[in-house]
Amino acid sequence: MASSALTAVLHRIDAVFGGMTAPAGGCLHCYDAEELALLAVPRAPLGDDLVRQLFHEVPGHFDDHPAVVRRLLPEFFAFLASGRFDGIGYQSTALSRTAWREWPREQAEAIEDFLDTWWLETLADPEPLYGVSAVWELCVESHGSLAPVLDVWAAAPRGGTEDRHLGAWVAYRIDELLQDDPFVLPWDMDGEALLPGLQAWLVEHAVDRLAGHADPLLAPKVALLALAPEERWVAYSELIASAG
Repeated sequence: MASSALTAVLHRIDAVFGGMTAPAGGCLHCYDAEELALLAVPRAPLGDDLVRQLFHEVPGHFDDHPAVVRRLLPEFFAFLASGRFDGIGYQSTALSRTAWREWPREQAEAIEDFLDTWWLETLADPEPLYGVSAVWELCVESHGSLAPVLDVWAAAPRGGTEDRHLGAWVAYRIDELLQDDPFVLPWDMDGEALLPGLQAWLVEHAVDRLAGHADPLLAPKVALLALAPEERWVAYSELIASAG
């Protein structure tokens, strides 16, 4: 069951986007005319399978892709928040392919509010419906930026569930981060451009928060991200050697 905060942002999404329609035209190789016709009917239920497929579709499949996205948002976000989306993270979402931040302010703020609330509640949940990595990736991709997602994590209380999730995420990704692997970021984003910012954020925020991690080398490894690659590997070898 969605929390009161998540329910409130879902109501806001419905108030802003509910009742919107989109042109029924689209790719008839991938969709039946009857399915596309539903887009032009306000609040006609699309069902989990169709709304998921439509929300991951590339823009060229529709006559008006932004209108389709706006039409889908209430049902897709409710579907996402329910925990029924068992394929989360397997491909890009429509928000990453739409300049939604340039939409009217009320619309952009409602989307941002949902993403931030959903991410914050994921971090605070000891056993979130989806893995933290999957939600992190979807939120980063949807925002098209690291900053909004990392800002929520940085502001989260210290010493609790949020830090445990941070430790698990970093432990899973630390080797890639140390190797400057851009595929730590969602595949359709400019990982090479964004990776230095992620590494700098981890050095600033994660080292202290991981001080009590079960792996005593994890925080020191994160600190190595502040070094240039040639210096990093010398320091890494020394760190491993000192640990015996």
